[in-house]
Amino acid sequence: GYQVICFVGNVGQKEDFEAIEKKALHTGASKVYVEDLREEFIVKYIYPALRANAAYEGRYLLGTALSRPLLAKRQVEIAMKEKTSIVSHGATGKGNDQVRFELSCYALNPNILCITPWRDPEFISEFKGRTDLINYAQKWGIPVKAS
Repeated sequence: GYQVICFVGNVGQKEDFEAIEKKALHTGASKVYVEDLREEFIVKYIYPALRANAAYEGRYLLGTALSRPLLAKRQVEIAMKEKTSIVSHGATGKGNDQVRFELSCYALNPNILCITPWRDPEFISEFKGRTDLINYAQKWGIPVKAS
């Protein structure tokens, strides 16, 4: 088996990070990193993007897209600290987030293995979408805020 170490980065989203940490430990994680990345995100990612007038179609400010390389960077740093060469993310196969996460990980460490559940045939055969995941969580008593 594998030891699961969770990482969640606060880049300004409104989340209950304490609850996330408790849930991760309750569902089997051996360790949880909850890190405040807001200052680095603003200074090194948001400000440069604003100075460059970076906006998708002239109006979308790319906050989510800009956060992915920072989150991947910190995830790779944690993997190295924990002496593992495996990381994972939950970005779906529908958008570009999966690409942002993975290419950032590979750029930082070409030897890392990035597990991508939403492109894994076995995972996809078991979970067709959000409803299947919610049903799985309910079956195993994992609280989920369905959206």
